[in-house]
Amino acid sequence: MSFFNSEKLQTAQKANLDLLQQISGKVFASVEQLSQLQFKALRDSTEEHFEGVRKLLAVRDPQGFAELQASFTQPSAQTERLAEFNRQVQALIVGTQSDIAKLTSTQVEAGTQQVQAFVEEISKNAPAGSEPVVAAFKSGLANAGTAFESAQKAVKQASEAAQSNFEAATAAAAKAAPEASAKTTSGNK
Repeated sequence: MSFFNSEKLQTAQKANLDLLQQISGKVFASVEQLSQLQFKALRDSTEEHFEGVRKLLAVRDPQGFAELQASFTQPSAQTERLAEFNRQVQALIVGTQSDIAKLTSTQVEAGTQQVQAFVEEISKNAPAGSEPVVAAFKSGLANAGTAFESAQKAVKQASEAAQSNFEAATAAAAKAAPEASAKTTSGNK
């Protein structure tokens, strides 16, 4: 009896190729979205700078210059835009990571089932006296599955913690921006 089944091997190779193509598609789509976010941020920043120069050129007296200078020191709008950009990038990263994790998890589960079926087939046809080796192999396979599940949980927890920390930092920065702006404005008077 042969344990090698070329049809199953070809099916597994095709599934792996399809998985790689799906992951590549997700990565390329994410890079494209990131590029669009960066381009939009660059365009908005450039427009803001040109608008600032237009306002500067329109100033006709020292009082107008002082008012314009005070308006430039108020970072709330810039801080909000930067925070929104960072939120969008973070959401993109988390979404891409989640999609890839789902894809790979499905493939790993399918591969694990195939290996388990192979081990069962081998154990049915194993010669007498090889039961301890088969049991050790099954135990190792079970331990590997448990380790994979633990790693998945750890990655998910780390991702959730990073997201939570990012949101807390963003909230703190948003809260600090008006306070810093108020201090700057009161210092200029």
